[in-house]
Amino acid sequence: MPNTDINNKSLAYQKPRLIEIPGQSNSSGSVHFWENASLFPQGIQRCFWITGVKEGESRGNHAHWQESQVLIAVAGELDVNVWGKDGQTLSFHLTQSGIGLYVPPLNWLEIYFSGDAVLLGLGDLPYSEEDFIRDKKYFGSAL
Repeated sequence: MPNTDINNKSLAYQKPRLIEIPGQSNSSGSVHFWENASLFPQGIQRCFWITGVKEGESRGNHAHWQESQVLIAVAGELDVNVWGKDGQTLSFHLTQSGIGLYVPPLNWLEIYFSGDAVLLGLGDLPYSEEDFIRDKKYFGSAL
């Protein structure tokens, strides 16, 4: 069961940040791979992808209590708006499969898709509905 107290001091808050995903590119294409044991010490516990979102539509619209994620635009473009526990709002524009957005817990996400976008998500915890914060007003008021 996740700790559901946003103001709990034991929940060390981190801001989202862009990370490089190692890989190689040449005339025959590109390959990227995940070998980041420092960011996800227990490895990837969950992998998901989102396709077919109409241009300008948003997905995400939630935060996590404990799960950290890396979001990657493997095709198209993603505009990611993040509201943090620290009250700051950050925006990221993802367009390259070799750059990911690391999103630690307690960051509210809204993700906007180009018409051809494919989002790949990697998580450090298995899926748990209890880990989701789905009410933005609650998230905002609890900051």
